[in-house]
Amino acid sequence: MKFKVLGSGAGIPSRTRNTQSFVLDVVEEINQYFLIDTSEALQHRILDTTIRPSKIRHVFITHLHGDHILGLPGFLSSRSHQGGEGIPLIVYGPPGLEEWIETTFRTSGTHLNYAIQFVEVGNGDVFDIEGFKVSVQLLDHAIDSFLYVFEEPDKPGALKSDKLREMGIKPGPIYKQIKSSKTFEHEGIIYNTCDYVSAPTAGRKVAVHGDTRVIRHKDYLDMLEGSDLIVHEATYLHGEQEKAHLYYHSEINDVLFNLSQISYGQLLFSHISNRYDAEMVRLVEEQLPSGIKLAHDFIEITIPRDSQ
Repeated sequence: MKFKVLGSGAGIPSRTRNTQSFVLDVVEEINQYFLIDTSEALQHRILDTTIRPSKIRHVFITHLHGDHILGLPGFLSSRSHQGGEGIPLIVYGPPGLEEWIETTFRTSGTHLNYAIQFVEVGNGDVFDIEGFKVSVQLLDHAIDSFLYVFEEPDKPGALKSDKLREMGIKPGPIYKQIKSSKTFEHEGIIYNTCDYVSAPTAGRKVAVHGDTRVIRHKDYLDMLEGSDLIVHEATYLHGEQEKAHLYYHSEINDVLFNLSQISYGQLLFSHISNRYDAEMVRLVEEQLPSGIKLAHDFIEITIPRDSQ
């Protein structure tokens, strides 16, 4: 599992940062990509990667500000001609998203050659998507903005074949039968299968924020607890907590202090204001603890199993 940043900037693009768009790469797990937010020029960004639009079957929009959605009409249209013909797509997002796309397509005469479904999300929603549990939490922004938490299912433990061989059970179809049952019989004795299977490997958990102020509620922090990767905005990198709060955004040190109350694997800060030059970004990065990074366009984060 990998997390790829196609755009890491806030508000408007700069020479070095496009506005926000992410991809959760679960090709190894389910042969798909989850696309999260769709900044302007998304089509061009994808062309600079090995991502195949036909393998994007689910799109998640955090909120309806332009720097997070203006690339969606173009992406949907180009997907028709990039292997997506006949492959359905589901778009999850706040109320109003479907109406905006329908109006855009109607006025521009755009037609798709695949089925598209819009799912309106709300606070507390939970979806089962390709075996992943996807939870939705309302954030604190000028308009409705959401957190998406992606939880991979646990990976079943492996059969302890050495123990079975010691019992005199030779490899073969019987091993599959044993693993799929709660008990098995050998030479007249009933055994519990769980004693012959290793513990399952916990699924990974990735939490991706839309724009937000810092949230200090316990329920919110509990939702992030144990994440292997948290992606959070840091529009403000150098103080100015009051200004960040005034404009419904977050300041990096305030976020770090807030998240110090929970355990997590990696933390990636994105949505970086274009008023910070490369030298300021470098100075901030040098002060960050291990496992915490500032995003830049095309950065790729590997999310290993058991990263906690």
